[in-house]
Amino acid sequence: MKLQESSLELWLLVSLLFVIRYLILAGIPFLFYYVLIEKKVRGKKIQKKRPDKKQILKEILYSLVSLLLYGTGIWLFLDWLQSGITLHYGAISDYGIAYFIVSFLLMVIIHDTYFYWTHRLIHHKKLFSLVHKVHHQFTNPTPWAAFSFHPLEAIISMGVIPVIIFCIPWHQNALIVFITFMTLYDVYIHLGYNIEQLYLGKWQNSAADHNYHHQNARVNYGLYFTFWDRLMGTYKKSKKTQLLDG
Repeated sequence: MKLQESSLELWLLVSLLFVIRYLILAGIPFLFYYVLIEKKVRGKKIQKKRPDKKQILKEILYSLVSLLLYGTGIWLFLDWLQSGITLHYGAISDYGIAYFIVSFLLMVIIHDTYFYWTHRLIHHKKLFSLVHKVHHQFTNPTPWAAFSFHPLEAIISMGVIPVIIFCIPWHQNALIVFITFMTLYDVYIHLGYNIEQLYLGKWQNSAADHNYHHQNARVNYGLYFTFWDRLMGTYKKSKKTQLLDG
């Protein structure tokens, strides 16, 4: 009984941390761009229409379900960690600060590849309506849509974590930085606004690129970069991205 109670408490704690991080990282940009300075940045809005309250509520509810599912992964994660079968190392000095930085970059590259191919997979006609249609109902997304997934898609998205921890030496702090960066970037590409200061060039997947994907589900499958899209012929530059590049 005590073991069940401690497991429940652990799940609740981890899930709560995920939810709090989501509320902060998605909530602040939403408050800023959709409330406080909305009139001032209206010209930067990718789609002129403002999403209604019903859509925003659905985005939040689906995201909360995804985050609660993410919390369940803690048991497997801790079991793998305690058994020593992952490539975890305990002290940054074991590999040095240079590798710590490189490991974060590797996580981003691994995730971008994983995301592109799993994303294309769930766009297959036999899987789309079952797995990915939930996310694509938000054709004009807000930051709250960052984790608005069907439960099956949420589980698929979690799969990048075991890929990372079993493939490269990793430190827990690098993983925390990566997950935080991933959340921020997911919020950014669903922002619904063009922010020139956050756009670094054609190899970066922009908010405009991903917004276009929500309108045209056959292009722009990438997460952080446009590399795989360009290589596989699935990249299409939106008019808003053309303005950024110009």
